[in-house]
Amino acid sequence: MKLKNQSACVLLLVGSLCLPAAMADSRNRNNNNGQRMPQGHAQNNAPHPGKWLREHLNDSPQDQQRLLLNDPEFKHLTPQQQQHFQQRLNQFNSMPPQQRERVLNRMQRVESLPPDKQTMLRDSLQQFRQLPDDRRRQVRRAWNNLSQMSPDEREQVMNSDRFKSSFNDQERSTLRGLLDSGFNPAENNGGPR
Repeated sequence: MKLKNQSACVLLLVGSLCLPAAMADSRNRNNNNGQRMPQGHAQNNAPHPGKWLREHLNDSPQDQQRLLLNDPEFKHLTPQQQQHFQQRLNQFNSMPPQQRERVLNRMQRVESLPPDKQTMLRDSLQQFRQLPDDRRRQVRRAWNNLSQMSPDEREQVMNSDRFKSSFNDQERSTLRGLLDSGFNPAENNGGPR
């Protein structure tokens, strides 16, 4: 059950990371006659889903949906993106209170990262999601373990023959991006799972 809950948290986190970029990209296309702003600049002005969720945490799910549907940034998303984020909001609301708090804390930690690190984390999480289930579990476990190590220890482990034989190039690249983003999955989460 813990693994299923952790997967839900990762999916919600990925969704929350994509929301600011999607909203900013949509806003920038509309405001710049099709010319997009550089990714980092767009990220600086993007909305913070964790903040929005905290502000509307005590609203009923129906009120949250209504507020989301009336949000000007949300209206600029494609129908598929809108449906995706409505599903993520429903998923968030169906979580137990402790789990919702953990997700909000994670979102807050992500939002506090510099824009380039947020982009790195978002891209790496998208790569992570494309892995088969069994490999995702292995990469998640390695991410948790490596996050607890000093940079020197981490490099030593990642450069070892054993590690290289356990993870293919794509998985090691994904892990490197996750680690280099500076986001520690175990913080405020009771340690690695």
